[in-house]
Order: sequence, then C-alpha cells, then structure tokens
Amino acid sequence: MKKNILLTMLILFIAGSSAAAASQSTNEDQSPFEKALVSLMFEDIYKAVEENYEFDGVQSWQHKVVNLKMKNDIEFVITIQIETFIGAHNIIGTDYLTFKRDDDGLQLINYKHVPSKDKKEILEWYFNR
Repeated sequence: MKKNILLTMLILFIAGSSAAAASQSTNEDQSPFEKALVSLMFEDIYKAVEENYEFDGVQSWQHKVVNLKMKNDIEFVITIQIETFIGAHNIIGTDYLTFKRDDDGLQLINYKHVPSKDKKEILEWYFNR
C-alpha cells in the first residue's frame, strides 16, 4: 500500500514536469522524479523482462520514461524504454513496456521488443560458447 501511495505521489510530480524532461536520451539526463519512479517500478520491470524471453539471463539497463498519461489523480499509463542485454552487456534489443496503474495496482498491458541488428549473432555466440 505504501508503495502505491508513494508511486502515485511521484507520478503527480512527474506529470507537472516538462515533456522535454521525459524524452531525455540517457539515464543521467532524467529528472530525479523519473529515476525514483523507475526505481519503484524496478521489480515490475524485472518480472516483465523475465517473463517475455524464452531463455534465462536477460537483463536490462538504460531505463527511461518515454510516455506518461494521467487519467485522473490515481490512474495513469506509463511507457518505459529499456535496453536488454545478455552476458557482459551484449545488447539484444530495445524494449518498450507499457504499464497501467489503477485501483487494482500496476499491470503490464503491452511489451514490445525491437531486436538489435546483432541479436541473432549475439545469442548464437552466447549459447554456443
């Protein structure tokens, strides 16, 4: 419950920030509010990544908020962009995770994977070494 209250408070702060802040290209350029929000969502992001790949070992980094739409004071839809990698940061793609927050909590509603140009070769190397 505390997590949901804190998450809602952070969303309200982020909603007031400029759209430019939400479209920064690196984590270092994100506002403290965006970093805090992604941090609160980390378990949900980790679980979504784990469930959307057919093999173990996929991790993510470079998390950033790319879209946030408030429906009312509590409900919102947020899209997080992440880079997924395997091994020593061998990038296999860019993923877009869209979550909905409502009375039932935070729910993943869409997961889109855009493979890197080297994904096939990276996976062949990783699993055949």
